[in-house]
Amino acid sequence: MRPSVFTAGTSAAAQLSGATEAGGALILAGGAAASAALGLAVMRRSPATLSSYGLRQPARLRAALWLAPAALTVLIMLVSQGIHVGGPTLAAYGVLVVAVALNEETWFRGIVLAVLRARSVRSAVVGSSVLFGVLHLANLAGGEDAGAAILQVVFAALFGLVAAQLVVLTGSLWPVIVWHAAWNFVSFAGGNTTGPGATVGIGIAIAAMLAYALLLRRHLLALTRVETSDEHVAVR
Repeated sequence: MRPSVFTAGTSAAAQLSGATEAGGALILAGGAAASAALGLAVMRRSPATLSSYGLRQPARLRAALWLAPAALTVLIMLVSQGIHVGGPTLAAYGVLVVAVALNEETWFRGIVLAVLRARSVRSAVVGSSVLFGVLHLANLAGGEDAGAAILQVVFAALFGLVAAQLVVLTGSLWPVIVWHAAWNFVSFAGGNTTGPGATVGIGIAIAAMLAYALLLRRHLLALTRVETSDEHVAVR
């Protein structure tokens, strides 16, 4: 998958270059931006419109509780971890998280989700989230130990599940791009700490995501029933 190739390649390049933490973040951001541009080019060359991939204004925000649970997860992590990175490094991470969010959402919740929706909404939501989680094993190329990488795979799959549900429900990539970027920025700003406070925070955030996933599932089932009913009426 192209996003993981860019991630692994730029991670290796950042390590081999001997760049500072800020410099390494900018190298990674460059790779993510290039991958996002490629994904956008794939969208443009396909028969579908950009809006059908989610590059449009979000709808049904009330059903998604105005995205408040997603924002809450970011706030929980900010409070539990705090900010331990400053200056140029924090600014470089700001660039990185925007590039990564645009890249991964373009491919996974944009292209992959759209392709899998040809089978069913359920296949699209579950398939894209599982793939998103598994491909985070590419972080092993960045030097993470196996245990941490596996935990990140599980968490990424859960994040991908909620993000995919939000895209299907709202019809837009923009809310999940913002959420993705904000979550990563808070994680980086906290120095990826693993202390008791951070552990409790991520546990609460995971519980909030699970509850949000169940709520979104209910609304998606209702939406799917309405769309199926409309299709039957149209056929008659």
